[in-house]
Amino acid sequence: MKNGLFFENDSLIYYKDGHRVHAGAVEIDGDIYYISSGGHAVKGQHIVHSEMGNGILERGTYTFGDDYKLVKGSFIRPKKRKLKKTRKGKKSPRVRTRISKKGILRIIGAVLACILLILVVYYLESRIDEQPPVREEPAAQEGSQTVQVVLPDFEEEVLLCSDAAKELYDHEGSIAAAVGAGDPYRPFAFAYALEGTDGILLLSETPELTGAKEYILEEGTGQILVDNLKPGTSYYYKVTANGTDYPGTFQTAPSTRFLSIPGTENTRDIGGYVTQDGHTIRQDLLIRGTELDGLTKESYLLPDDDISAVQSTFGFVYDFDLRSPSVYSGDYQSRLGRDVDHRFYDAPQYGQIFNTSYQPALREIFRDLAEPEHYPMYMHCTWGRDRTGTIIFLLQGVLNLSEEDMLLEYRRSAFSHPDLVDAVYMEAVIDGLQPYEGDTLQEKIVSFLTTDVGVSEEEIASIRAILLEQ
Repeated sequence: MKNGLFFENDSLIYYKDGHRVHAGAVEIDGDIYYISSGGHAVKGQHIVHSEMGNGILERGTYTFGDDYKLVKGSFIRPKKRKLKKTRKGKKSPRVRTRISKKGILRIIGAVLACILLILVVYYLESRIDEQPPVREEPAAQEGSQTVQVVLPDFEEEVLLCSDAAKELYDHEGSIAAAVGAGDPYRPFAFAYALEGTDGILLLSETPELTGAKEYILEEGTGQILVDNLKPGTSYYYKVTANGTDYPGTFQTAPSTRFLSIPGTENTRDIGGYVTQDGHTIRQDLLIRGTELDGLTKESYLLPDDDISAVQSTFGFVYDFDLRSPSVYSGDYQSRLGRDVDHRFYDAPQYGQIFNTSYQPALREIFRDLAEPEHYPMYMHCTWGRDRTGTIIFLLQGVLNLSEEDMLLEYRRSAFSHPDLVDAVYMEAVIDGLQPYEGDTLQEKIVSFLTTDVGVSEEEIASIRAILLEQ
């Protein structure tokens, strides 16, 4: 039974009890290695998380040499959160001290102040759910009617996913913890209070409010929930109430863009990631998810009443269907609309990509991904995880996303399918790519696609030009 490190196909593989394992930091014969997915020892810079440091390495970035061993002194400490400062601007040290009577009175006063603060917060939350408005405009008198406008003041970035999902995006948390925290999606909440007037909210990505969406703000206290905004983006708004304009802006925090599309699950934008060479993958071009027509799973059905709203948000022109045409006999029409181009691909999943019988389908998939007129597209299979996960994994390799982010994107399907918390199914792809030319997984993917599948260099270049911000 294998235990330890073994060279296989020019890669160093770690075995435990005869199985390849993602072991994190390990120490063997006085040398430290980092064992990633599929038991592969890493080379070059690698981010180590606390849970995978195994008490051997603390959280941070390390460099592993061509011999896979840790390069001593390569530790890069992660950025720390700012500490509170004293009035003199110095970090508050911990000191032991005896508490005087005056100190006791100060403690009692602090406790009473905390209680008062809790009561104030409770009062505000009783008026407006989740996000109490804090930007209060001066009251105006309209005849005998007092007009008061209270709007949000977005001092911090707005998060469009759960805290646990954000930590995962920042490489600080575990997929198991994120999945355990529940639904990762969060809508944008615009809270307000209007007295003596109604209002109109305009919301756009441009300061000129070009193409702004309009929302009605009714008199009273409430909030507007807006779905499917883009992470890492500046937004501008204007509230018009009682003939007065109240402009404002806010910034959404960078994160995975989880989406809310009725009748679908496991739905997200592949954009927003930053590649290893510093490019950002464009958002709003390739959305992945489950089937839309309920042919295999009845609940995965985009309702008629929601089709126009979905199309007004995303404007899909192509239904990239990775299922087999056998799911439907007849003249199939995309659920997204009669004008949306649709095609079945009968795509492979996992290790099937190396089967020559599936490679013509894979060839057609990447040929059509290289066509600019096919975007924006909705890509899906039935569950949006296996066939879709495999194709997106290969596509992200072409775009030069890091292996860690490629695997995390695949494993994010665990929010809908908890059995994918582990990336064990993707090991067949990683292992099968090892014989191909290239020093990195990303280079091996391009080599596999161009040599065995028949994807041209021009098509690879076209895919990058479409999906990467230059």
